[in-house]
Amino acid sequence: MFDDAYRSGHDRVAALVAGLGEIELARAVPACPDWTVHDLVAHLAGTAADVAARHTAGMPGPSWTAAQVERGAGRTVDELLAEWDEHADDAARAIEDRRVPAGVLHDLLVHEGDLVEALGATAPPWDGWAPAARLAVRQVVRGIRGSPSLVVRSAGIEWRSPDDPGERRGAAPAASRPARSTVTVDFYELYRGLHSRRSRAQMRDWEWDGSPEPWVDALPMFGPRDDEQPLPAAS
Repeated sequence: MFDDAYRSGHDRVAALVAGLGEIELARAVPACPDWTVHDLVAHLAGTAADVAARHTAGMPGPSWTAAQVERGAGRTVDELLAEWDEHADDAARAIEDRRVPAGVLHDLLVHEGDLVEALGATAPPWDGWAPAARLAVRQVVRGIRGSPSLVVRSAGIEWRSPDDPGERRGAAPAASRPARSTVTVDFYELYRGLHSRRSRAQMRDWEWDGSPEPWVDALPMFGPRDDEQPLPAAS
């Protein structure tokens, strides 16, 4: 599953950035403001090359990624895409065989969204990222312990934190249950928020039953942010 998701993500990003002009390639990426579109493509291509070469010491730290951006500086986007295409299958197999963490896949899917939003494109199709995203949501929600509890509803699925009493027979009356918040949100927006791609204010605008606090700080895996992020274009 993960190998197919990586390959399809590679194909979509390649189609998105192939043929971009200098102005678009030099555009800053709002989710990664220190990087341009060109820098982000260099990182993705460099990640595949490093994984294929088993050069994973320091992954995914800042010096590891900075070296990829530096290697890609001065190269055309066509050259970067050619490098990525050469190593994409090796990277996909390494993810599927668990020789590298699944985070390599999520890095691609999250950065795909970064590029989509920076370039004003439409959100990627569900079949390219939803199966892997469901596992990420489950992992995050199951890591929430204690009270208040959290219920997340998205894409027709419900995830409950482990200490949520649920609606079991014999459960305490609602008035006497521990504090709970329930959020209902578009699945793409949920995935972006969990990866620190939505501001606190944007996450508070999700449909909440109960307080959005402390979740706007606790849910983003890389910490909360206050800079509002662009949304993908309407399809």
